[in-house]
Amino acid sequence: MDANSPKQPSPIESVIFQELQRSGAHTFEELVRALPDYSWSQIFLAVDQLSRDGLLQLKRQGRFDYLISTVSKNLPACNISLT
Repeated sequence: MDANSPKQPSPIESVIFQELQRSGAHTFEELVRALPDYSWSQIFLAVDQLSRDGLLQLKRQGRFDYLISTVSKNLPACNISLT
């Protein structure tokens, strides 16, 4: 893979991005409840990566929670089954 080519998102990154585009912003706990096939840790790592890649925005809500929303609609598609 060329160093300048865009990174292909992991399946969980695509699922998170699709959920946020479909349903709008979520708190982290809402996102965990919306994606029962994934563990808290898997979601945390994927949200962290998407945020570092500039595709998600995190806004602090209260003392210990964050509101997570999409920044861009240009995430490359992955062939994943949501069933």
